[in-house]
Amino acid sequence: MSDLSKKWADISKSEQLSLLFTVIGVGLALLNRVRAGSVILAVGTAGYSYLRYQRMGMKRRIELYLPLGFAAALLIVAVTLPHAR
Repeated sequence: MSDLSKKWADISKSEQLSLLFTVIGVGLALLNRVRAGSVILAVGTAGYSYLRYQRMGMKRRIELYLPLGFAAALLIVAVTLPHAR
């Protein structure tokens, strides 16, 4: 088993789904679907950062609030874009 597939198997199904949303969001944004890509990317990023925060032993609040803040800002920008395709 390769190192990458071993790391992929070590994370939970929810984290895998969040990473998949992130990759799909980036892919849609690259294919000129900026608004949909940004919304999906924000959801995936927020989900992954929350799930990773829950899994970690040592918890600092900034490790949760900063990624969630970036995801919220991205979501707000995506929704307010005037001419996004």
